[in-house]
Amino acid sequence: MLHLTGHGYLHRIATEDVTTELLLRERDNGTEYRLPVVHTPTPGLGTEDDEGHYVYETAGFEVSVDIDTAAGGSGLPDGLWDISLVIGAQGISRAVRIGSKRDGSVSGTAATHIVDGGGQAHAVTLYTTTPHGNFTLDIGERKHGVLPQVGVSTVRWAADAPTELEFGVHCALAGFPDGALAVHLMDGRGGTAVFPAQASPSGTDLVVRVPVAELPAGLWAGQLRLGGWAWVLPPVPADLVPAKWRRRGLPWFAKPTTGQGEAFALQVARTDLVRAVARRLKP
Repeated sequence: MLHLTGHGYLHRIATEDVTTELLLRERDNGTEYRLPVVHTPTPGLGTEDDEGHYVYETAGFEVSVDIDTAAGGSGLPDGLWDISLVIGAQGISRAVRIGSKRDGSVSGTAATHIVDGGGQAHAVTLYTTTPHGNFTLDIGERKHGVLPQVGVSTVRWAADAPTELEFGVHCALAGFPDGALAVHLMDGRGGTAVFPAQASPSGTDLVVRVPVAELPAGLWAGQLRLGGWAWVLPPVPADLVPAKWRRRGLPWFAKPTTGQGEAFALQVARTDLVRAVARRLKP
């Protein structure tokens, strides 16, 4: 849901019989959808113009754009949707792109949200055009890809939990559904485990913590996923000390394994006591 508030009027046309609407136009094929706005009072607006001969006191507007219903009750298709205001009063109207004149608190920086429409995640980016700075909705990654905005930066044992593998995740997305960004692990035999990303205690980026002591034995591969997007997990550093714990009184371990190239691979297994003892007794 995109919320817009502001004002617009036609110079020397008093705001009487106001018919202002919001216009969404797809840049390539010209498809248009018009949405009603709520007209709001703007007392004193324009009093310094034309020596006060024209009154623009109902030039304000408020509108909420639901991208799942904005296309005549259906979701907006993929495309670049330019946002305009069709300013109307006294039977006269004019379409004007909006965004170049905005309050200082309204950012023009591109912001990508992952939204779940109809059970399928898709990307919606609100951005301002160059050089004019007007607002456009990019639906479906026409100009703003999701993959470059997310990535795994670090793999290490958590400082406060020696059996929790911690992935540092860089994420420049403005928003996504709770729990949707997660590490998915697979053991190659049909076993899976999912661990959602959480806010980092440091307040920067995100972390995914995997309690390896809860994983069944196996050789685990994995990906970072968000809807239909997926990112490769970097390999566990070869010099990372194996994690050790006891399960039902028996020793277990988790350690990086080689032979998988540059892919993430973690071996979880019960310690072979015979071999362990033999290694200790070996001169």
